[in-house]
This record gives sequence, C-alpha cells and structure tokens, in this order.
Amino acid sequence: MAPIELTNLSSNWKLLQQRLQAGKSAASAKVQTGDAEEASLKRKRSAKSNSEHASRSTDASVKKIPYKQRKRQKMEEPAAVGASIKQHDPKSLSRSVSMPSLKHSTLLASSKRAAESISVLTPSADFPDIENGGVSEGALPAKYIALDCEMVGIGPEPNKDSALARVSVVNYHGHQIYDSYVQIPDKVTVTDYRTDVSGIEPKHLRKDVARPFKEVQDDLKILLEGRVLVGHAVKNDLDVLILKHDKRYIRDTSKYSKFREIAQIPGRTPSLKILAEKLLGVEIQVGAHSSVEDARATMALFRLEKDGFDAEVRERYGHIKVGATGAEVDVGGGEPTKRKNKPRKKKKKRN
Repeated sequence: MAPIELTNLSSNWKLLQQRLQAGKSAASAKVQTGDAEEASLKRKRSAKSNSEHASRSTDASVKKIPYKQRKRQKMEEPAAVGASIKQHDPKSLSRSVSMPSLKHSTLLASSKRAAESISVLTPSADFPDIENGGVSEGALPAKYIALDCEMVGIGPEPNKDSALARVSVVNYHGHQIYDSYVQIPDKVTVTDYRTDVSGIEPKHLRKDVARPFKEVQDDLKILLEGRVLVGHAVKNDLDVLILKHDKRYIRDTSKYSKFREIAQIPGRTPSLKILAEKLLGVEIQVGAHSSVEDARATMALFRLEKDGFDAEVRERYGHIKVGATGAEVDVGGGEPTKRKNKPRKKKKKRN
C-alpha cells in the first residue's frame, strides 16, 4: 500500500471540518424553529382560556347564585339495578328496585267467597257442638271433611313422645260430625297433658269418658272412605291415628302454594294461627286449643281457595281418579259417585 502524503491529509482534514460545521448550524436552526412554533401554540391556548374565564365571570356577575345553591351537589346514583328511585315528595318512602314488594296480593277469590268462608267458624244453632259426642246424629259428612287432633306428652324427659287424646271432624259447612276423647293405653303414662295448649285434662281421658283407640280409629276409617280430607299438616294426624289416605284426596293447608308464600320464614310451613289471622282476620288458639275450632279454621281456609286447591291436584294427578275402595271421585268438584260395573261380554267358543 502506498504511503499517504501529509500535504494531502491536511487538506482533507480541513474539508471534513467544514462539512461538520455546516451540519451543526442546520440542526440548531431547525431546533430554534420548533421552539418558536411551540411557544406560539402555548400563547394561543392561554389566550383562549382567558377569554372563556372572562365570559364565565361576566355571566356570574349578571346572575348571582344564592349561597344555599352553591353547596356541593351530591353525586348522582348510577342507573343500575338496586339504585333508589328518587321522589320529589319527602314524605313518600320509595322502595329499592331490587326489593320485593311488601304488600301481598290478596288471596281472597271474592268478597262473597270470603264471607262464606268466615261463616264456617261460627257453630250452627241447628247442629250444635256436643263435646265428646262421637258420631253426630244430625250433621252429615259430605264430599269434604276437615280433621284435627290434640295430643298429650308421654315418655321420659326430655324427649317426650305424643299420644292421641282427642279427635274432631267437621263437614264442608263447619258442622261438627265427630268429636271424641281417646283413651291412653294402660301401659303408657301421660307425663304432660299440655293443658295450656291442648285443653286436655286428666278427667277427659278417664275410661268412663274417653273411647278406646280402636273404636275411634274404626269410626275415622268410615268417615274417610271415599271423601276428600282437609287438614293442616294432616300427615301428623293420620300418623297418630295409624291411618292412611290417598294423597289425591288430601287438601293440606300447610302445603298449598299460595299459603306458603305468607309464611313468617320463607320456605317454611305457615302456622294455622297465622293463616287464620292474615287471611280470615280472626284470632284462634287463644289459650287452650280446641280441635273442633282448629278443624273449622282449616275448612274455612280451604273454602277460601277451594278452586286453587283443586287445580293443583288436577295438575298433579289428573281430573278424575278412582279410589282404592271403588269410589270414583271428581277432584274438580261435585259429589262422590259409585263406579258402575259394566256387564262382561261372553266370549264365543271357537269350534
């Protein structure tokens, strides 16, 4: 490689220095131009904000805002589920959109139906109540009968069992068709008569007053045959009587869907006392209970919503069902009718 001459190197070096100086001056000129543009934009923005502020102050001077209205306004609630509905009237209390209504829709089918139902609670002068009268000689059972039982406590503390002490049955009109005290078996000791609740006293269960359990059970079998049984938690009454009844012919006021909606605890069974108070407007079970009174209250509640009870049964079991005794019962209404036996056709003998 040929050696570089120093004279040529110095001339090239001077040329390079000149080019670098020219690039620096061009860059500085560009930077100064950008700064000038930015400054002009800032001046324009500040001028615009000052003009807006001046216009606002002018409006404020024309119309002064009172001191009370200058308070900080509350933040508006979002239009979402659960936000309260604003009312202009401070006396009216609004409910939350997500809160269920506190007013229950009336369960009364009509004022006439309500009056007819409540009339059942009053004993009839034509068919007076006879305490421990057994099967009534005047009042007759029809398609619907209501049953209620009273119990006494037996067994050692604290786990008391219950024994049947009284049975009462009324018909569709509230007439007493059966009432009887029930003897306690000899080997069973009553540890609590529950008089404050049941109304049962030792004198009611004496052998010369009360009827044997088997006699009462047989009487109830006859009354239940081919009829619709109305009761409140009626399974307990059937269990203590050691009886069974077709579910298709039971109307239980503790299980009816509309009545369960007004239970004090959602999903729980409403008490007979609460149902009578809220739906009939009467107070029952004040002091000692009466199985006749409770049976009437149960029948009154059933009559109040009879169509609804029967509709629920039709949805579950169909319109007409045949009982085990051969009695055909139309669960939609009417009286029980006997099933007609069609004559059998004789089969022809083949040759």
